[in-house]
Amino acid sequence: MSPILGILASGITASKIVTGAYESIASATGTGSSGTITFSSIPSTYVALQVRISAITNSDGEALRLRLNNDSTTNYVFHRLIGDGSTVTADANTTQNNMILSPPGSMFTVTPTVTIFDLHNYASTTQYKTARWISATDRNGSGGVTLGSHLWKSTSAVNEVKVYTDSAFFTTGTTVALYGIKGA
Repeated sequence: MSPILGILASGITASKIVTGAYESIASATGTGSSGTITFSSIPSTYVALQVRISAITNSDGEALRLRLNNDSTTNYVFHRLIGDGSTVTADANTTQNNMILSPPGSMFTVTPTVTIFDLHNYASTTQYKTARWISATDRNGSGGVTLGSHLWKSTSAVNEVKVYTDSAFFTTGTTVALYGIKGA
């Protein structure tokens, strides 16, 4: 049985659900003075990586973004669905300079945007990297959910993950955790 990626539920441990296990690599919290959290020197000993984010910013209207190996070229491709409870939209882009994990304008100062990001084949030096994510926020009924997939058009092994906003700071209510997913 292959691992089921993207499971995050209270009261259920990963080892009860998958044949592999989630192993904590690193975590960070917002300080109120930076809009960037970077994990570097990531070991290549896992099947996949998972980033779990609960982000609050000091400014409404931000988007949550991610870069691999600090690559700011247009090597990123995405497809996503966005729903707000009454409307569903879809879009795609083949020339992004980052991975967009939430719709622009979806991060807030009071309620967190919660995201689970799974990065597959991250240690490969012969394949492009694929990812999937789900991101949601709620503002007493006016929030939304986004799910999608990304492609990073690089054969470099991923050794750095940078989570950031456009211009706001992550407040002290922000937590970002990086997990390695072991094989069976």
